[in-house]
Amino acid sequence: MTARTLVRKSPPLQLPAHRAALPFPFCSPHTHLTRSGRFAIREGLRALGLPQGAKVLLPAWHCGSEADAVLAAGLQTGLYRLHPDLTADLEDIRRQMQGGGIAALYAIHYFGYPQPSAALLGLAQEFGVVLIEDVALGLFSCMPDGAPLGRQGDMSVFSLVKTLPLPDGGALWLRQARPNALARLSAAPLRPVLAGFKGVLRRTFSARPPARPAAEVPAARLEAWHMGAGIDPADMAGRMPLLTRLLLRMADAETATAAHRANYLALQQGVPRRGGMRPLLPDLPDGACPAFFPLFTPDADRVHAALQAAGIQSVRFWRQFHPAVDLSGHPEAQQLKRSVLRLPVHPGIRAADAARICATLHQAC
Repeated sequence: MTARTLVRKSPPLQLPAHRAALPFPFCSPHTHLTRSGRFAIREGLRALGLPQGAKVLLPAWHCGSEADAVLAAGLQTGLYRLHPDLTADLEDIRRQMQGGGIAALYAIHYFGYPQPSAALLGLAQEFGVVLIEDVALGLFSCMPDGAPLGRQGDMSVFSLVKTLPLPDGGALWLRQARPNALARLSAAPLRPVLAGFKGVLRRTFSARPPARPAAEVPAARLEAWHMGAGIDPADMAGRMPLLTRLLLRMADAETATAAHRANYLALQQGVPRRGGMRPLLPDLPDGACPAFFPLFTPDADRVHAALQAAGIQSVRFWRQFHPAVDLSGHPEAQQLKRSVLRLPVHPGIRAADAARICATLHQAC
């Protein structure tokens, strides 16, 4: 296998012939640019002025970095259930809110599929809590009616590196103007900024052959939380670096959205639906711009290894368990953590790459 057949997990640099102004959240004066989505969550929670020790209600299936940012902001976490299509269980949320002690409701728009935002906002307003929207997996996504996803609540957060060829980057949007929301933060250190930029260049221009699959690692070790996935409460180096700002100015939202949707739909149509393997979510809704394609498979370790051996960089999605979050009462969230693979749909993926991904998955079945 040659290097040029490697299907990379992250987008390469692409210089557009023309560039239009970026849409929401970048067009809003209430948007603040950060080094990562974790900084956006932590500083946004502080800007909202939530009482210390109050509870933020998270969906049971989440990365863990959100919980880490909540804890770093001096708050506590609670969990609510999801339906099989990953929409919020409104009855479970209502039941928990009736018990009190909750200051914020946190909704994740998984892969740009919109949550029932109007109903969630209604619940938040009924119980006097703030609604936070996480659009990290769906930058540039819209509701079916064309309204930007993430503009319904009091605060929304975005992760830019999941969709754009950037070394780092997050964004925080606040409904109420708070010009000093990032006043505590300083510039990011130069060394990690340069390392991230080298990573972007490497996946764009590298001629190195694909790495061999890693040796088998015990599941307990893969599921253990590591500090690099979280955020230190004392880390203030969270402003977006100048280099990232310059690269962001070159981004083409229209091209990125079209490519992500086209590649996602190709995988949605072509991945196997046998042996327990299936697309995690139903048909792609209008307006959604998924950062990745989520594949559910009960044999995730073996399928991941088969993809890696074929030169396809899949990712064991949200594999780690945060030590401060008790998922013992949420077996469905535990199963998702152990059974979902992340497949690339970025603009560097060609039709032949999508076909090869699907063919490899059929062989793995």
